[in-house]
This record gives sequence, C-alpha cells and structure tokens, in this order.
Amino acid sequence: MRAFRLTVAYDGTSFHGWQSQPGLRTVQGVLEQTLREIAGDGLSKLTGAGRTDAGVHARGQVVSFAAETRLPGRALAPKLNRRLPDDVRVREAVEVAPEFNARFEALARRYAYQLIERDDVLLERFAWRPPRWPDPERLAHATRPLEGTHDCSAFRASGGAESRPVCRISRASWTRWEAGWRLDIVADHFLYHMVRNVVGTALAAAATEDPAAAMRRVLDSRDRRQAGRTAPACGLCLEEVYYPTGGMA
Repeated sequence: MRAFRLTVAYDGTSFHGWQSQPGLRTVQGVLEQTLREIAGDGLSKLTGAGRTDAGVHARGQVVSFAAETRLPGRALAPKLNRRLPDDVRVREAVEVAPEFNARFEALARRYAYQLIERDDVLLERFAWRPPRWPDPERLAHATRPLEGTHDCSAFRASGGAESRPVCRISRASWTRWEAGWRLDIVADHFLYHMVRNVVGTALAAAATEDPAAAMRRVLDSRDRRQAGRTAPACGLCLEEVYYPTGGMA
C-alpha cells in the first residue's frame, strides 16, 4: 500500500463534524466513501489533523491514508473532486512516506473565528454576529494574555478526551476583515471547543474595565465555569496545519 496526504476544504454547515459516526453525514465518511469508489476496498482509515465539530469549516484540513492504487498522487484531487459533493473539495493530493500521520506529526494548527458587525444573510453561514458588538481595541487586549504556554482547562468543554491541558499558543490576535473582526489563533494543540470558548470569553472580558486582567483571571482559574459562553460553530474555520518540514500543508 502507498501513503497519501490530502489538503481538504469544506463547508461544515451540513456535516456532523469530521469524525465518522454511524448514520450521520461526516467529512471523514464522505471522503472515505468517495476514495473507495476510486481505490477500491484497499483503503486504510483516514486520519485528519483536526477533528472539527459539527458546523465547523476548513480551508486547510490535512488528511493522511494508505491505499492500494496505481494512481499517482497528482491524479487523486481531480478524480475526487469530480465525485465529491459541492461542500467538500480536495485542494491538493501528494504521495508521502508510509509513516506520515496527519494528526500526530502536526507541530501546530491555525484556526480563525469570524465576527460580523451586522446581519448578513450570506456571511452568517461562515461568521457570527454577537448580541453586543465589542470595542475592537478592548477585544485585542482581552486575547493578548493567551499568547504563551498555559493550562487552558478553563476553555475545555466537557466531553473532551485530551489528556494535556497545557497548550503553547504562539498567536492570538484580531484583524479586520470585510464585515467585522477575525481572531487568528495558532497553538501546538487545542482542547475540545477551546477556540469557541476563547471567543466567548474574550467578548465578555472586552466588556470589563480591564479586559486583559479579566482574561488572566479566567486562565488562572482553570475552571470552565469562569469562562464565557461557547461561540457558535459557524464562525470557526481550520485554516492551516504546520509540519516539521518547515511549511504548512
């Protein structure tokens, strides 16, 4: 069998997340079914770099698998895209070393969360309009304390299986986009619902007298009950995954 890596984009609105679940439409399930149509039954289970939740999108999800096929890696993307539904696209397909694992070899991942300032029937599929619009400068102050290595237990939702609550966050910054503000956050790994809980907490902290101090108090508490609400899945996107070769997938 030969090993391959895919870079995949998807609109997560109509998916029950990445991971296969019996009787539910998932990105992993759709990809595996389509790959079997091309490669036959000689296909290993797909491994994704990020196990995105229901409703979460991706531009840079990375997938590894092995298959018994004679097709060159470059032929997989066009063949898959002709068969895949409109809400999934393979951006790149390459052959890799047999030991490559999209999840365990990733050094870091970048997620983005988009906020919109006003109602927009099109953009609301990929962004969230919070009930109260924050001051952008105060929002930036709220997320600044996140950069560094921290125990992020305060942002972990119940149901997460991660054994390591300590995350090394190399970036947590807001930038302007066409309809509002976007948080870009890069870390070596993320806890269950972590980014969405960070967004909800940042919005709450931005409404306080000292947003940075409010965020630090939540971090230091290591208590999910001290953090803010969980922001909706629609605004979250897995943008990039970084590997030891020095580049992103």
